[in-house]
Amino acid sequence: MTLIKPTLDTYAATLEKTWSHDRMNTIGASEIGQCARKTYWIKNEDDSQCAVARDPDYEETWGARMRGTMFENVFWAPAMQARFGERLLFAGPHQKTFVHNFLSATPDGIIVGLTAAEQAMIFAKGEGSDCVMAECKTADPRTNLNDPKDENVYQTHVQMGLVRQQTPYRPTHSVLSYTDASFWSDVKEFVIPFNPDIYEAAQQRAERIMTATQPPDPEGWIAGGKECNYCPFTRACGVERRNLPFAADREVDPQFAAEIADMALELKRQESVEEICGTRVRELQEQIKNRLREKGVRKIPGVVSWSPVKGRAGIDNAALKAAAIAAGIDITKFATEGQPGDRLTIQISTSPS
Repeated sequence: MTLIKPTLDTYAATLEKTWSHDRMNTIGASEIGQCARKTYWIKNEDDSQCAVARDPDYEETWGARMRGTMFENVFWAPAMQARFGERLLFAGPHQKTFVHNFLSATPDGIIVGLTAAEQAMIFAKGEGSDCVMAECKTADPRTNLNDPKDENVYQTHVQMGLVRQQTPYRPTHSVLSYTDASFWSDVKEFVIPFNPDIYEAAQQRAERIMTATQPPDPEGWIAGGKECNYCPFTRACGVERRNLPFAADREVDPQFAAEIADMALELKRQESVEEICGTRVRELQEQIKNRLREKGVRKIPGVVSWSPVKGRAGIDNAALKAAAIAAGIDITKFATEGQPGDRLTIQISTSPS
């Protein structure tokens, strides 16, 4: 029995940020760089045609989110306000959400009326405008932050783009700051120059995800699976990736066989250097599977074969722990079969015959 945790859980729910617009209708700046498939399913959870079930063992945690919110509200925003006063806009209780089509952003703040000394501090010589965006992040002290996170950089471009589009201000840069969650005096800052091409790509990406009628590519899995550790849809995604065509054997037209042969050869080449090209390998695997699925084909003799793989046996550790507490229960009754998989076998050779 616990006393403190449920108390904190209940109180945290009362502190969740409220939004002035329906976030299901847009993709936020902090979301646009995440896995397209996960974002698609989150935005369609209320859609009877596109929704999928969340993993039954998935638990929505609030710790990191609340850490960032509390730090920003009680320390970062007041500190910025104390220094910049009325020159700090859209920060703290005055935050504003900007929306354009399927894209939205709620920046942490913008500093206007920069002095010459402030400009010299932020920008390289000859760069910058009279204002700059400021973005607040907290970081796990175990995180190696020699460089800013890609998804956060993407976020700043979206924020700058929307502010430039919908206000009189034209920020050319954003100061992205990371504060160590354990030692608040440890702060790293990265100055991100605005790239209009990235902003335009974000607009197109948001529209593509929000108007899709089928789940987009599993970008988190393609990128190595790190993002999958925090995804509520890993089981549904696995089912989608293992969605083999019904027919095991089917006649294939020569043009399609040649297309798959070219893709398979490229995959074989990338597999030889998988340590440095692992993402490309998974991307090619997904492309081949998508094309096979579109044609209803599992196998092209001498080129590629796609087959289901039975899941490995394992132990349900949570149930085992509960049984151990009760004592005297045979742990073999908690043996489980792992999630089934699939195998894409590339049979074509890269060597000349």
